[in-house]
Amino acid sequence: MRTGITSGCPEKAVNMNKKICSDRYDAVTRDTVLLTVLSMILQALGIFFNAKLSETAGTAAVGVMSLIFSFFSCIMILANGNIFVSTSRFISEETEGGGDIRRVMRYSLTFSALLSGTFAAISYLLSDTIAVDILKYPDLGKAVRILSFSLIPAAAGSCIKGYFHGLRRIKVPMWGDFSEFIFKWLCMGTLLMLFPKMNFYVITASSVCAGEVFSFFLYLFRFASSMKNDCFPAAEKPVMSSGKMYMKMNLPIVLSGYVQMIMSAANEAIVPAALLKYSSSSDTALSQYGMFEAMIIPAVFFPSAAMASMSNIMIPEAAAAMKSGGKRPRELVHNSFKKAFSYSFFIAGLFLVFGERAGHIICPSDSLVGQSLKILAPVIPFIYLEIILEGILKGMGRQNFCTINSLAEYIIRISCVIIFVGIYGFYGVIISYYASNCASNIVRIIVVCRTSHAPFKLWDYIFRPLTVSAICCTCGVIMGKLLPETESTAAVSLQISAAAFVYYLLVSDHKISERKAIRSHT
Repeated sequence: MRTGITSGCPEKAVNMNKKICSDRYDAVTRDTVLLTVLSMILQALGIFFNAKLSETAGTAAVGVMSLIFSFFSCIMILANGNIFVSTSRFISEETEGGGDIRRVMRYSLTFSALLSGTFAAISYLLSDTIAVDILKYPDLGKAVRILSFSLIPAAAGSCIKGYFHGLRRIKVPMWGDFSEFIFKWLCMGTLLMLFPKMNFYVITASSVCAGEVFSFFLYLFRFASSMKNDCFPAAEKPVMSSGKMYMKMNLPIVLSGYVQMIMSAANEAIVPAALLKYSSSSDTALSQYGMFEAMIIPAVFFPSAAMASMSNIMIPEAAAAMKSGGKRPRELVHNSFKKAFSYSFFIAGLFLVFGERAGHIICPSDSLVGQSLKILAPVIPFIYLEIILEGILKGMGRQNFCTINSLAEYIIRISCVIIFVGIYGFYGVIISYYASNCASNIVRIIVVCRTSHAPFKLWDYIFRPLTVSAICCTCGVIMGKLLPETESTAAVSLQISAAAFVYYLLVSDHKISERKAIRSHT
């Protein structure tokens, strides 16, 4: 029947394919919006908690807490071997190719259990050495031992999370992330109130561990239900035919995660060390590092929740598109680029116009936050594009390129920190972000376009987004002229909301007209 339709009515078949693609990208948009809303809520709560903590314990304490979280992120990458990315991609490929999903999950869960168990034992046994020789804080030994107990459930949870992303059932990981975040901060707040004299490092590590264990049991329950109730089709020709093949395909993904982790850890260690060398006191250096890690960077990445959500969805989508072939990779890149460029330029405009006042709201005691947000505005499109580009490249199987490019990016960033922090102080860190993000992401764009054979459209990706951003920010400024007070939190929020509303009208009108054009032919 399918052959008859295609041969007898080619125009109808083409229009039907366009409708299927339109519906698929509508689903991508819907899932992205859901994940974005949740992520922005969590990030807003995180910034709020960090700000409150800085008021009560000081910015230096926030810097130490950021150091603990950074260490946990690094050890987690070592312990789970980028299992979320590999599972999401492999499950998507098996689904597209009619393969054996259960077999992939057996391989992924076994691999994550062995790897995370190994690193959990290492981190527990070497906790004092890690605290003294690596983190340079001897009091963190007990915190490291506590964190080691969370590595196995966290790795298994990441694996199951990738499973549901690969099947495009994003509500499961969405609520898992929400539950983990809430439980973690509830534990921290409860421990701080009930045991005010307890070691702050132990409280932080215990809260992280509790959140990971809680979310793991939620994921485990949903995964067991899926394995019991879902009817996966019998595999005629499994894409992942053996454990040897799994390891061969998984090794570049693991290596990519390790390279990024090692270079990120080096950067995390060099930044406070460089600031300490330049600053007059350790408190000043830790304060600047705390503001950068706990306020400036979270504020910059707060609106990027849309890109992060879309990136997670792009991993299985790009894998399925490459497996399918034809025009599908080009269509995927074109649709994702239009959304990513449009959104990133809009957010960059907001930071350029309102960043300084927003920074004053986040941290009224120091102008460094606001100044940094405004200065970082021009590089924000590159920072945001990296998120979506990495998702597409990983889905396309370009792990070796991701590894080399990330290595080059961090070499540039670390070199700039070493050179320019000694000259310009804290602003040398910002210079490092400009140099590394601009260079690495231009290369990423070129590789994505060449891999998918998609042309780079200047009007769709550059000129139109710039025009939309200028219009929206102008409307926000005009709104400010109508307000009696422009420096208050409510006034800034109203101006940003006005700009966002105009952006929504401009973007949604374009999307609606596209959908109508497609559906009128079907």
